Order: sequence, then C-alpha cells, then structure tokens
Amino acid sequence: MICTNCGTQFEDGNAFCPNCGTPAAQPAPAPAPAQAAPQYNYAPQPQPQPVYAPTAGDPDAAKSCMITGILAAAFACTFFVGFLGIVFGPMGLNKAKAYLTQYGSYPVKVRIGKYLSIGGLALGIFDTVYLFIYIIGIIAGIASNIR
Repeated sequence: MICTNCGTQFEDGNAFCPNCGTPAAQPAPAPAPAQAAPQYNYAPQPQPQPVYAPTAGDPDAAKSCMITGILAAAFACTFFVGFLGIVFGPMGLNKAKAYLTQYGSYPVKVRIGKYLSIGGLALGIFDTVYLFIYIIGIIAGIASNIR
C-alpha cells in the first residue's frame, strides 16, 4: 500500500502509515450482488379513439353542407348552367366554415361538402369564362357573315 500523505510504501495490513502516521485508506467494499428488478402488473391502457369517430355536432348541418357541395359540383359540370357552381361553391364553403367555428371539427360529410364546393367553384368559374368566350365567338362569327 502507498501512503496518500507522504508516499511511503508499506504492507497492506497496517492501519496507519509507519512514516507519518496517516490512517491508511480502507479498501472499497465489494459491491453487493444485484437484486432482481421487481415485477409490476400494469392495468391495460385505454385504446386510442378511431380517427373517424363521430363528433358531437349537428348532423343536419353537416348533411346540408354536403348537399350544397354536391349541387356546386353538379351544376359546374354542366355547360350552360356552370355559373351556378359559382353560386353554390361559396355557399358550401361558408357552411363548412360556420360548422368548424361552431363545433370545432370537420366530420366526413362536412369535408366532402367543402371539397366539392371548392371543385364546383373552380369548375364553375372555368365553365363561365369558357361559355362567355364561346358566346362572344358566336356573335363575332354571325357579325362577320352579315355584310
């Protein structure tokens, strides 16, 4: 053993350094054997809710939003009354926004109505512009043949 104070080497069995009298460092005790980890019985955890769980909202308002979106898309798909997609599209979007404001979530019917309203609005604008250009072309063609 080596003294921590003066550095003198001496035998391991001594309790004090023979040179300076400093108490000898005690050897570290052997570590206790590891005990087995306790076993715990946990209660089963509750299952997460499904993604499309029904929400507490007004089913009639959700249905109304979906029907308005269907009307917007259906009218926008026709050529001569495509402008009605421009009428029903914003109505469906406003209904979806009001539903979100009031109930805080979009159930499936409201999402369907919202996306159909967006599609109906976009297609209604396209149809209306195309119809306008088509009618202008017909009028220009008739006017050029009148001479």
